[in-house]
Amino acid sequence: MEFVKIYSTAVPNAARTLEKRVAIAPLLARIKSDSVKVSLALIQRHGELNFWDFGVRATPQLSVDDSVKIICGATCYSGRVIRIINDPSGELGDQLGWIRQFKAPWKNVCALSINSSTPISAAEIKTISSNARQTADNFYASLQPTRKPEALIEGRIIELTLSTYERDPAARKACLNHYGMRCRACELDFGETYGDLGHGFIHVHHITPLSKIREAHVVDPIQDLVPVCPNCHAMLHINQGEPLSVEQLRDILARNEKDERGHSK
Repeated sequence: MEFVKIYSTAVPNAARTLEKRVAIAPLLARIKSDSVKVSLALIQRHGELNFWDFGVRATPQLSVDDSVKIICGATCYSGRVIRIINDPSGELGDQLGWIRQFKAPWKNVCALSINSSTPISAAEIKTISSNARQTADNFYASLQPTRKPEALIEGRIIELTLSTYERDPAARKACLNHYGMRCRACELDFGETYGDLGHGFIHVHHITPLSKIREAHVVDPIQDLVPVCPNCHAMLHINQGEPLSVEQLRDILARNEKDERGHSK
């Protein structure tokens, strides 16, 4: 999906975070909010990104990987959404050096990858807005024609050469004997949930990835390993670099559960 935000004049904040990228690591070091820190940690692998706040009514319409155009006067910035960061205190916007509008904090910060900055004429802006649907103040969703889906082909045999790291079954067994079969992040027990079908099923997570150690070493089943369900295991490694800790993931789950309870009231 493509969305367009149109400002009639140049916007001072654009010079700070659209015309130039912001380094994530130094920004992360200055942030105090735990939830914002977690969000920034998840995008730290990008190194540098752009940032923008589309507004309280526009931001909920966005999703990761959506295309965006931000038109500020006669300049059009084009890119895509990397992550949407909720920040009620406005701390992130302040650290980015954004000028507060009416002294109100910027609460809906989007991390973006801006790939172009080009001049745009009034006629071109009119064409863009005419071919889109306005869904919030100065915010438009492009009306893209429906395309016939292309044929998607699967099933071809592909030969792969794969390098993997040896695991010791005894280490897994010792870990589970100590911790049990319950996920240490979300508390899921497959035996309790699925009965006999799920009895004895659980992943074992290496707190320090074997791919980082890259050599044979002695494993402490209690200090180095921990049982987690497949979903939590995937989330621990979603950053494809330094994994989240189980404690960090547990905090994320707790915050989301708290937010859901608040919304349901």
